[in-house]
Amino acid sequence: MSYASLISDFQPFWIIIFAGFLTSFVITFFGIPSLVRIARIKGLLDLPGTRKSHSAPTPRLGGTMIFAGVIIASLLFTGISCATSLRFIVAGLLILFFVGLKDDIVALVAYKKLTGQIIAALILVIPGNIRLTFNSMSQSPEYLSTFVSIAVSAAIILLLINSFNLIDGIDGLASGVGMIGSVAFGVWFILNNEISLAVLAFSLLGSLAAFFWYNVFSKKYKIFLGDTGSMITGFLLAFFLIRFLEINLHNTPIKPAEVIPAISLAIFIIPVFDLFRIVFVRIIKHKSPFSGDNNHIHHKILILAGSHLKATIIILSVNVAMIAIVWILRALGNAILIAFLLSICLILLLIIHYCCNIKNGNGNKIIPEG
Repeated sequence: MSYASLISDFQPFWIIIFAGFLTSFVITFFGIPSLVRIARIKGLLDLPGTRKSHSAPTPRLGGTMIFAGVIIASLLFTGISCATSLRFIVAGLLILFFVGLKDDIVALVAYKKLTGQIIAALILVIPGNIRLTFNSMSQSPEYLSTFVSIAVSAAIILLLINSFNLIDGIDGLASGVGMIGSVAFGVWFILNNEISLAVLAFSLLGSLAAFFWYNVFSKKYKIFLGDTGSMITGFLLAFFLIRFLEINLHNTPIKPAEVIPAISLAIFIIPVFDLFRIVFVRIIKHKSPFSGDNNHIHHKILILAGSHLKATIIILSVNVAMIAIVWILRALGNAILIAFLLSICLILLLIIHYCCNIKNGNGNKIIPEG
């Protein structure tokens, strides 16, 4: 089936997909100013500090409007084929919403937040049955055992939730990576006739795009994503990833199934690489993996770039380039592509460390922005 005929067949669905995107965008875009005003009146602000990259008190409740936009748009426009999955997605999102909201207002200890994340993941994986059931790496028709399937799927969800939480350190980064993932998965779902999933992906894109504007460009109504937003974004993208892997085990209109793991890694290369790197660094320094610091990659690029916007553009450009490289070189196969991606990350990391050391003698100086 050609791309032209495929897109022609889906023309009626573009209206639904665009409606989902527009609805979530409008709800988030027009909801944030009111939310910011309320947060200022009630004093629900994130104050500057030694580990913070901002210099003025700022609300960190952006995730509440992303939640509202995605939930309303998905309930209105996803089809009946997604209804069963959607109720478990909404259940998981509700748990993350309340856990994240409490953490954004009154900081939670790490184990309580992790408990909420585990419950949300298990709701999606066990009663929702949204999990990896095949060996995606080898395209084997043999089923994974139920226990392994549940464990691996839950681990993927927790990994992405926390990786997005960790990269939410400079303006626009977490939401920007989320937008890249939403577009990548959304387009893939359209090409594979998974229109309800595409609506959900583009609904997330709409909310993240509206938030991105206020987070990066607005002075009057600047707002942060907060744990609510980062966990919701990571949770939904983990769901998209699981469906992406499962769909590509079957015959599809386009069939690059042999490099699906490499494509998946390229989409999430920024948050996943930084997560493993920062945990490794903390462990070898005999610190808790959950302890906070300002040694993330985005902090170091911020030192070199000089502003949040420049740093975010650089990182997002690298993310897009990684995806493009995997797609262009897909004939090389998974092993070579994954090794290539990791090698590029390590080389870039060494260059960043070297440049930071030259610039100011250490990589821990944060450049505040309003």
